[in-house]
Amino acid sequence: MGMGKINIDKCLFEAEEKILEAAMADLADERFCSNALLSRYKILVNHYRKLLKLTKKIFHISDSQGQVLQRHQSEIQNLLDNANQGFLTFGRDFKVDRQYSAECTRIFGRKIGGRSIIELLGQASPESRLNLHQILEQVFESTRGAEGELLQCVPAIFCIDDKDIRVECKLIEQSMEFTEGKLVMMILTDITDQLRAEEQIRFLSYHDKLTTLHNRAYVETLLPELEGPEALPMSIIMLDMNGLKLVNDVFGHQQGDLLLIAMADVLKKSCRASDIMARWGGDEFVILLPQTDQEDCRKVCSRIQDLCKEITACTIPLSAAIGAATNDSGVARLTEMFNVAEYRMYNDKLLRGREVRKEIVGSLESILHNRCFENGGHSERVKRLAFDFIEFIGLDLNDHDRKSLIQLAIMHDIGKVAIPGEILGKAAPLTTGEWEIVKSHSDIGYRMAQSMGEPTVADMILALHEHWDGTGYPYGVKGDRIPKLARLFAIVDVYDVLTHDRPYKAAVDKAAALREIELGCGIQFDPELAERFIRFMTFHAD
Repeated sequence: MGMGKINIDKCLFEAEEKILEAAMADLADERFCSNALLSRYKILVNHYRKLLKLTKKIFHISDSQGQVLQRHQSEIQNLLDNANQGFLTFGRDFKVDRQYSAECTRIFGRKIGGRSIIELLGQASPESRLNLHQILEQVFESTRGAEGELLQCVPAIFCIDDKDIRVECKLIEQSMEFTEGKLVMMILTDITDQLRAEEQIRFLSYHDKLTTLHNRAYVETLLPELEGPEALPMSIIMLDMNGLKLVNDVFGHQQGDLLLIAMADVLKKSCRASDIMARWGGDEFVILLPQTDQEDCRKVCSRIQDLCKEITACTIPLSAAIGAATNDSGVARLTEMFNVAEYRMYNDKLLRGREVRKEIVGSLESILHNRCFENGGHSERVKRLAFDFIEFIGLDLNDHDRKSLIQLAIMHDIGKVAIPGEILGKAAPLTTGEWEIVKSHSDIGYRMAQSMGEPTVADMILALHEHWDGTGYPYGVKGDRIPKLARLFAIVDVYDVLTHDRPYKAAVDKAAALREIELGCGIQFDPELAERFIRFMTFHAD
């Protein structure tokens, strides 16, 4: 027998053991040997001993079964507590039983044993409490078999605090011998995250995630409805943003995203709540304006253009090519209207393309000047000096080359807008990593010129820092493989930079600058052009 069992027996049956010991002592006492009742007393003591032994056995069996039952109950409770669902039961009094899963405590934010299920679930309004009370009352008063159908009337979802809880009800029949016959078990599932995810999916099905405007799929679902006569007069506006590819290529997609968001905000401010604004794809937007005639449509277009001009926080000026179409009568054939608006939009882009490019370049030049690493008037000086030098050497330029050279003078340093100002204006020597960053401006400027429709200028920007001996960057091109106008412009550019102050270096005089160019003959510069430039500058008045 284990020590634990002996100790339990001693505690629980101590009095009975003492009585038995006293009786056994009486049987052994010689004083009672001749007593006529001794034999019957002996039988009685034996029966008592057997009864005590049987009682102990029954107790230990019962205690063992109780421990097993308690362990099973604990295991079941652990399973329920780790099921991420709330399990509770209640009877006819609607009070939650003391045993419920841990998830119930999280859902309701408190312990719920003994609390009314009506109050717990009916937090939203008195009406919801009354409705739930009536349903559950019918469940407990109904005849067998009708309860399941009544439980289906319990609302499937309850709002508890800021959580959406799905509720499933099960009827539990119990033996009347031990307790009342009916219990309702509720299974509670927190579906807040699930509903929000589903709502997000529905939102993204018909909205653009970046701008929160509607998307093309949504517009296409509305087209049949908007072709009815009640939508007339019907107008459509299409927009194609200017410079988005340039911003994405040069400054990164994060800056491009900010440009798209800014345009979406402009459209929201320009339109009515009843108008349908959508990101049509990439850099294009569309606006559907039911019950809008041509004049009102024109006003919306003007508002968009005016609001774009007020935006100053973007990397480049915010603008878009705009095309519109209006149908005042008959059937609004939206597909045809889309085609008309799109044609007018692209026509606007062609007509205003040069003006837009000029605005973008001007904005980027302003960034250069504001960062204080570009000397004011540099572009105009190098343009004038380059054409004077070309006239001096008698180089014949066609119209295309002349226009390209003018653009090169304006855009040759434009790639530097993507280089951190603290690197460009650094007075101390650059580290290897910083120098690699600086050299990237040639490739950046090339991509910018390409994006603005200037392929010839782009090629010259890329070649501007190549050296005659092949030691330049970005690709180590050498000799006459470098475009001639780029070789010529590189000399003029270096001369102007040397003779004007920079944040990190003071200007030198004309003679010192020409000596630097002479030292670069055949190394950095085309030797023939460099010698002729020195000769040209000898007679050229500053």
